[in-house]
Amino acid sequence: MKRRTTFDIEGHAHELTFSTYRRLQVFDDPKSIQIFLYSLAKAKEIHRFELWAFVVMPEHVHLLVYPSTGTTVAQILRAVKQPSANRILNHLRETESALYDKLQVTSNHGKIERRLWQAGGGYDRNVVSEKAARAMVDYIHQNPVRRGLVESPQEWQWSSYSAYAGGMASIPVDLLA
Repeated sequence: MKRRTTFDIEGHAHELTFSTYRRLQVFDDPKSIQIFLYSLAKAKEIHRFELWAFVVMPEHVHLLVYPSTGTTVAQILRAVKQPSANRILNHLRETESALYDKLQVTSNHGKIERRLWQAGGGYDRNVVSEKAARAMVDYIHQNPVRRGLVESPQEWQWSSYSAYAGGMASIPVDLLA
């Protein structure tokens, strides 16, 4: 299993990408997206990191975050992923979604469990310059367009694009000046 490598360096932003288990399209369900975004907003409140950009795709998420002093990327990911996994799995179970059974995994101890997120933590890239951060914001917002899900980024409601276009995103973001 590939592990995420993190370099928690003061003053660096982080572009984080993480996928659902087996890249199943959990986020085709708007309720699951709303649960994820709620968890992201709560994590942002608790750990006081800046959220510069995000996009929720059908089977993965991109975030551009700037950790507050003393906050690690691992803390941010744990605060986002654990509560969202618990709530989304409960939602899928309660609605009897076929995805619920597909998210099943057998642990090393032979116990059957459900897993929302792919093991290994995902991808973490340090972003050290304003130019790189702006390019990453554009990359994140263009993700649904590159995938052919929409014609333009403003059509994808599950991103921070609208905040950069003068509107409001579905959760608060900290715009790059």
